[in-house]
Amino acid sequence: MRHRVFGRTGEQTSEIGMGCMRFEAPEKIDEMARAVYHAFERGVNYFDTAPYYCNDKSEDIVGRAVKEMKKAGRKFYVATKTGVGKGSEVRPQLERSLKRLNVDCIDFYHVWCLVHSHQLPERKANGVLDEFRKAKEEGLIRHVCVSTHLGHDEVAPMLDLGDGLFEGMLIGLNMLNFNMRLPGAKAAAERGMGVVTMNSLGGGMLTDHAAHYQQLMQKGDLSLVDTALRFNLSLPEVTTALVGFRNLADVDSALDAYERVKLLSPREVEAFKKKVIASSQDFCTQCNYCRDCPVEIPIVRFMEAYNHRILAEGKKPDAALFQLDDHWFIPEVEAALSACTECRQCEDVCTQHLPILERFEALRKDERKVKAAAEKKKREKEKKEKEKQEKKVKEKQKRKKQEA
Repeated sequence: MRHRVFGRTGEQTSEIGMGCMRFEAPEKIDEMARAVYHAFERGVNYFDTAPYYCNDKSEDIVGRAVKEMKKAGRKFYVATKTGVGKGSEVRPQLERSLKRLNVDCIDFYHVWCLVHSHQLPERKANGVLDEFRKAKEEGLIRHVCVSTHLGHDEVAPMLDLGDGLFEGMLIGLNMLNFNMRLPGAKAAAERGMGVVTMNSLGGGMLTDHAAHYQQLMQKGDLSLVDTALRFNLSLPEVTTALVGFRNLADVDSALDAYERVKLLSPREVEAFKKKVIASSQDFCTQCNYCRDCPVEIPIVRFMEAYNHRILAEGKKPDAALFQLDDHWFIPEVEAALSACTECRQCEDVCTQHLPILERFEALRKDERKVKAAAEKKKREKEKKEKEKQEKKVKEKQKRKKQEA
């Protein structure tokens, strides 16, 4: 396993890190901890977890593996996070993570889940960054980092709000969304920060829809895992690429792929980007030319979610809705699109010439269908419950008559 210097920290982190949010059986803590330790044995030294991952078991699983990794005497790093909004809430969650992870100091502690540009200014005003500084001064945090879902030109201003506190950034970056996320990775690298990529495999999008992306594979690739890891690790801004291992087999599959791949030259990276865009005729490539919406609708986020709808091919009618809610924190499509004036400015500048307004309407219809289905299910449940109660009443009345 090769290592890279993590920004200005001087730490040497493994090129592949373990993302600890996808354990297949989180209730089996010892079994899942063996997968963590197996990754460690194979050279991984960066382990990324968080409160609430895997039914709030992930930190416990990593903590169980930490006990064994300490015995090996080799360097490893534990990264975790807090998304609290007030300074007074930072210490309790930090202390809980320290205890569960069986460490005295968190190597990389993240200001977590920055999805909207207003979030960090609000947390900073509420004393969150001050508490991070105090904890670092006390030796409870080794390096302060930030975890974000922002994209394009939103990342650089966010990083500057840290006033030099941030030493690393975790960002969702892969070969499908580089238009959106690579500018942020560059901004972090320019500031001397380490860059760790989450969703390196597209959050499962690549492996779940391998047939669609097969043309992007290169000679010698056994799977899209090879292709995806090669792309991320060929980017000079990237320090460590996370892979979410579910079990021991996933560890070996991904690390075998890592050992096979030969990295791309800068010229080859640019050629590969063009190939990705050429293969995405009906897809939003997240170029963000639609960013200047007069009513500030985050169009690129809706179109990115629509990519999931296309790939689902009708098998998952709520695929886009799930992405909007779970990844972009947009739970109500109708409400979020209500300000749209249908000016078509977004369509005029779209490099893919996508029918954006048609897709907006399709998403609205998806939401109506899902809500109607949920309401129908609720009514049926209430009807069954009512029938059940009526049956109990009749049986009770019948028993009374018999007793009389």
